[in-house]
Amino acid sequence: MTVKKKNKASILATYFLVILFSGLALLPFYDKGAIELKINQFHHPILDFFFANITHLGDGLILIIPIVFFIFHKYCYLILLAISSVIHLVLVHIAKKWVFHGMPRPAEFFKDISFYEVPGVELHHWGSFPSGHTTTAFMLATFLYLVLPKKMKIHWLLMGLAFLVGFSRVYLMQHFLMDVWAGALLGVVSSLVSYVLVLKFFSKKIYQKSIFQNLKRKPSY
Repeated sequence: MTVKKKNKASILATYFLVILFSGLALLPFYDKGAIELKINQFHHPILDFFFANITHLGDGLILIIPIVFFIFHKYCYLILLAISSVIHLVLVHIAKKWVFHGMPRPAEFFKDISFYEVPGVELHHWGSFPSGHTTTAFMLATFLYLVLPKKMKIHWLLMGLAFLVGFSRVYLMQHFLMDVWAGALLGVVSSLVSYVLVLKFFSKKIYQKSIFQNLKRKPSY
């Protein structure tokens, strides 16, 4: 992959550590539900519309767009996206279905408390930890940062969008803050692990071309 390996990986590793220790520092003072209910008080029709739509950037189906786009680019980029997608889906599935199975979401946790519900948003009740939408958003933002030209404006835009997706899950009362924090960590880890695997196993010249270029190569015999 034609990227500055050490620089990009180290920046994202630092970014991961910042997210990790920020969450760990907050954890001792975190009273589950208190922050979420505070945020729920500051609702507005414009914010409702904004967060109800931007949250879809964390839908699994959003991955179809970069997959189709990178088919026409370097094969290694497509492999990186594929491995990142598989890793993050497996991690989220294991966490939701096995490790933290049956953990209530805000709608269930606050079932005896009156809170504001954004019109048109269907609230889910179970499978709270971690936030799958946040994981997808941060995985995709990390992936795009790794393969796009190194421009800080693009980097901050991508991570900013990922943070907005994560915040939307709390604003919409679909997840708790800790669910979003864990999702952000899993998303960055998914792409970083995939990046290491691609550099190790798919760094040959054949993977520097698109799938179509490789198909056009004449067989050597």
